[in-house]
Amino acid sequence: MSEPVVFDPTHLQSLNDQHWRRLGVAQTFERLLVTAVATAPGPALSVRAQVASSLAPGAAKFWEMSFPQTFKDLQRREVLRQEPGDRIGLDPKFATKLQDVVAQEVGGRSRVEPTPGVTLEDVLRHQEERVEREKAAKEAARKRAPKAAKASAGKAKAEPRRRTPAAEPAPTPSAPVERAATPVDQLFTSQRINRLLDTLDAASLSSDKLLDRVNLTPRDMERFLKVTDAETITRNNGGIIELHWQGRELARTSSDNRRKVLIDLVKKLRERAEELNI
Repeated sequence: MSEPVVFDPTHLQSLNDQHWRRLGVAQTFERLLVTAVATAPGPALSVRAQVASSLAPGAAKFWEMSFPQTFKDLQRREVLRQEPGDRIGLDPKFATKLQDVVAQEVGGRSRVEPTPGVTLEDVLRHQEERVEREKAAKEAARKRAPKAAKASAGKAKAEPRRRTPAAEPAPTPSAPVERAATPVDQLFTSQRINRLLDTLDAASLSSDKLLDRVNLTPRDMERFLKVTDAETITRNNGGIIELHWQGRELARTSSDNRRKVLIDLVKKLRERAEELNI
């Protein structure tokens, strides 16, 4: 059996998202596993522990849960392979592709070119510009409002007052009763978190559309997302709610494993809500 190809860690660090997508390795945990095998191939337990040691406690827990499925997916796509002695190695074909990409990047001859048209940086910049324009428009409208009210008042004074018969005062409509905020233990439930993961795993949504899916009022939706954002389950991308890295990894887990983790996650979200005084 041929000796495994071992890569210089600094060379793999020079690869960007486009390089990895070109290699067919898009998920965060997939990249971590492939990088660990490429730089220090060895027994599965050793590689698994090496990746876990580089993660924060919460992420390491998701990693341990996700490892079997991640490895299985990479085997199926001929990126990694099981070797004698319970060792994990790169598939020879993938190793050749990775060598080619690394050689091009290190040698300054990378064929990975930015996608023509709009880039991610362009999208983010346009989103920031749109937010700034919206803020400016709201500020201008706020400044115009007193002037418009003053002009209306002037017109009202200029018009002659007409005497009208006394009439019964119109009944003052009662103010709508605002729904009380949902208690934290009812706001964060495993069923609601599971529905959130399934919904956003299929497509990113605006908070207005998402609140219908998870059955929350706008006020409770704001509280809910404040906590899930803080725990890297979700993130607000220019008004569109999407799964953050920890949410994406959890959405990819099997239903049996997800049920076990959701119990701990719900407890953690409730504790964070109390810390944030949500």
